[in-house]
Amino acid sequence: MKVSELEKKLAQGECAPVYLVLGAEEYSINQAKEAFLKLVPKEEREFNVGAYDMETTPLVEALNDALEIPFFGDKRLVFVKRPLFLTAESKKSKVEHDIDGLMNYLDNPEPTTVLVFLAPYVKLDERKKVTKKLKKAAVLVDAAPASEGEIRQRLKEELQAKGYTINAEALEELLVRTDANLTRIMAELPKLTLLAMETREITVAQVERMVTRSLEQNVFKLVDLVLAKKVQAALGLYHDLLEQKEEPLKLNAILLGQFRLLIQIQVLAAKGYAQGNIAQVLKAHPYRVKIALRNIRQYRFALKDLASAYLGLVAVEKKLKSTQQEAELLFQLFMLEYVK
Repeated sequence: MKVSELEKKLAQGECAPVYLVLGAEEYSINQAKEAFLKLVPKEEREFNVGAYDMETTPLVEALNDALEIPFFGDKRLVFVKRPLFLTAESKKSKVEHDIDGLMNYLDNPEPTTVLVFLAPYVKLDERKKVTKKLKKAAVLVDAAPASEGEIRQRLKEELQAKGYTINAEALEELLVRTDANLTRIMAELPKLTLLAMETREITVAQVERMVTRSLEQNVFKLVDLVLAKKVQAALGLYHDLLEQKEEPLKLNAILLGQFRLLIQIQVLAAKGYAQGNIAQVLKAHPYRVKIALRNIRQYRFALKDLASAYLGLVAVEKKLKSTQQEAELLFQLFMLEYVK
């Protein structure tokens, strides 16, 4: 079930003894956690709520807590955070866990305890007996990253509930600057609503003022300028990034990665792959694939032009590693060659 459905069911008093919250969307995991906390009155939480991080704490401690009866209350709530033992990466854990104890608990869970596994992972190791048993015994809550459509809808509902709107241009800029990441968007929202308090409408100027670009996003902007062959703007942004003490090799590596992605996307699109299929094949963020496809259509460049740019950046990388030439000069030469 989705987190929104979980919230409704818990509010209606429908509560299961074991839950598994699975997915890498931090915002959704925190939402689910808050919904579970409402099961225990604030004045009882000090005694009846426990949280155990499985990367530092043995599982047996969480199980012992789950077996305790509530202290002057109706329910006990136990969070099992980062259960790495459910994944294929469990060998990396330095903590020993009582897996048999968990299997026994799942056979006969404590009726007054709500045991919640918070698993911030893309997937679990389905080959493990404990994973199979937990997924069978627990109510599964989906905390996977939201799609772009879901994010747009969620943001619209969140703003409407607070009496705000966001114009189309501002929304697009917010999605770009946050990589269409729900957790990051929700973290930026309080600043934006505060700035837009008078008009109750969030504008693109406010987004540009309050939501900073990451290094990767600045490089994505640089890629756009290169593709558009806007030489002066591209050189200016590259200079600014160097002034911010960004490493030339790191900048070049990200540029290479973006041009490699563009080449792969153009090849797959030419073969008839849809946006969603391309994202799956390349294991890339769907929103980045969408932006790349938009750039491909907008600039209508040939595959040979992308390949030429990619090879030019490979040459820049070699010179950065093997010569004393200045990074800015090498990038200038690359741009001049690319726009020929």
